[in-house]
Amino acid sequence: MRRSVAGYEIDDDPARIDPGAAVSFLTTGAYWGRWRGEQDIRRQIAAAWRVIGAYDAAGAMVGFARAFSDGGSAYLADVYVLPAHRGAGLGKALVAMMIEDGPAAGMRWMLHTNDAHGLYRSFGFAAPNGRYLERPSQTEQARPAGPAAAQIMAGAHVRLESLEYRHVPGLLVAACGGGELYRWSPVPQDEDAVRRYVETALAARDAGHAVPFAVVRAQDDTVIGSTRFWDLGYWPWPDDRPRTGPDTCEIGYTWLAPGAIRTGANTEMKRLMLRHAFEVWQVRSVCLHTDARNQRSRDAMQRIGARFEGILRAHRLGADGRPRDSVRFSITAAEWPSVRLRLDELSRRYQPA
Repeated sequence: MRRSVAGYEIDDDPARIDPGAAVSFLTTGAYWGRWRGEQDIRRQIAAAWRVIGAYDAAGAMVGFARAFSDGGSAYLADVYVLPAHRGAGLGKALVAMMIEDGPAAGMRWMLHTNDAHGLYRSFGFAAPNGRYLERPSQTEQARPAGPAAAQIMAGAHVRLESLEYRHVPGLLVAACGGGELYRWSPVPQDEDAVRRYVETALAARDAGHAVPFAVVRAQDDTVIGSTRFWDLGYWPWPDDRPRTGPDTCEIGYTWLAPGAIRTGANTEMKRLMLRHAFEVWQVRSVCLHTDARNQRSRDAMQRIGARFEGILRAHRLGADGRPRDSVRFSITAAEWPSVRLRLDELSRRYQPA
């Protein structure tokens, strides 16, 4: 089966596949399957149920996809297009030929990806339902999964560490004595609640829906609270568009120990997270919500330069167990440079003399 696309050729002839070209990209340019060496990749290509290549006018392979199948279900793997040839629709053409043309039409298809969600959703791929079970690899079990995993972010006063069960004792101590401070925030108050809080956060992280952190005071390595990126949004960009992270996100689930209030910790947390969102992920916007009754939180969001957008009525369940109205603030990519300057100035106020 052969098809022309924007001056390229898409072909499922296995004899035409260039394993060396696939090895070259998959061992250097791919973020997935980095455990594989040349012989592993060549063996996988040779054993594939179906392989498809994308070729330029000179016949060089510039894109690739493979699949394995039992005749009823199939798994799509190693889909790529070399960077210099992206933007011509080759990724979409590779996937279309693989799953919609020939012997694959009508099969159940599976895949794993950390990007290109818009491309795969356009072919009907969606998150699995409750019938699907999976045992992750040992590598995946050893570290957070998902497109939004972030490294430790460190500032002068605090650092944000990927939330883990080891933070439970510190979070439990940090949450003590909050009283009126936590009136509008769902902060766990006993060990069981803290463990459930962490477990829920890690489940959201593993599902790719959130990136939770423990907030640690740099001076003495004391856990003083928690925060997270969540509600990660992925726009349906045209295929093959390079992606560095989600397109939008929310910063929320933020709380600090009473002793960390007005110490510069919250300002630095927001500065670290916003910088990561806009400069690493390159998001288009970040939003923040707070209970409309939480004036302290509303003032803090305005102080860092977030723009008030309105009030969402009966938006979420409040910490008091009742539907709450949420005040929405946001920062766009265009506004980030000025917000960063404001955060830099606020941070300097907390620097020691």
